[in-house]
Amino acid sequence: MKRTVLNAGLMVLLWNMTQAQQPTVFFGARLHTQVRTDAHTTQLRWYDDLARHSVVYLQLYHDAGYGVYIAQRLQNIPHDRTRTALDEAYIEKLSGWRFGKFYAPFGAGLLLSESVIAIQSPTRFAIGNLPMRVAYLFNGRERQQGFYVRMGTANGGVSVGVGRHFGADPHAFTAWELPETPRHPEGYQQLYGADLMRELGSHHLQLEWLYSGGSRTIDTHWLALRWQPLEMRFQPELLLTYQTASEQLSWRLSLHQQLDKHFSVALVARGRQGTLQFVGIGLRGEL
Repeated sequence: MKRTVLNAGLMVLLWNMTQAQQPTVFFGARLHTQVRTDAHTTQLRWYDDLARHSVVYLQLYHDAGYGVYIAQRLQNIPHDRTRTALDEAYIEKLSGWRFGKFYAPFGAGLLLSESVIAIQSPTRFAIGNLPMRVAYLFNGRERQQGFYVRMGTANGGVSVGVGRHFGADPHAFTAWELPETPRHPEGYQQLYGADLMRELGSHHLQLEWLYSGGSRTIDTHWLALRWQPLEMRFQPELLLTYQTASEQLSWRLSLHQQLDKHFSVALVARGRQGTLQFVGIGLRGEL
């Protein structure tokens, strides 16, 4: 039923846009391919270890300030309960509200960002007139349902999430766990978080803390740090994630080389504590 309403909304907006004035239309492909080698096998995947998919997409913009985006995955992740290949399909008021299926980030999205059916809108907090982002998720029975609220700017903020089944999909907590590893089917019911982003000289730093709790899951604190030295060769990026439930540190190191204005290649190594999980090479770009 929810997908029928979403499809109907997209069709109505597309009809109105084509009748009023010719929209600007883009059709293309976005690649996030990765070849990984671990202790057992070498395999090509049409998504990377952070669950970023290779997609083909259709994008429309209208001069009235509205947009439509539809993207289909080239490969689903194993254990993903989403049976279709649809990655995102939403309508939006540019720099405003968004409705449909899209990646709804909790906080800065460094730890938790799942593709869900939702409606999201910017607003202002009554006290201090601080920027806010409010999202209502209604992804279906036994799937993500509830509210995300973030108060703050692009440089930092605090967040709260209340509902059920948060973090149950393979796209959740990929900084900590590979997307092929099954998540807890119940997910979490309460989320609290804070994030901070800073430019220190030629270094870009992003820090995020998240607390997750639920009636059938272990209350867990997550802490993630992303470090990018901006002026170093090969554009290195280090991502560290600590989880209190396991008391372990996960790490990810990547090196990037731009091939041309459309494509780049990345060498990735990832592990936990002192153990190497895999070494991979990936291709990222736009067609």
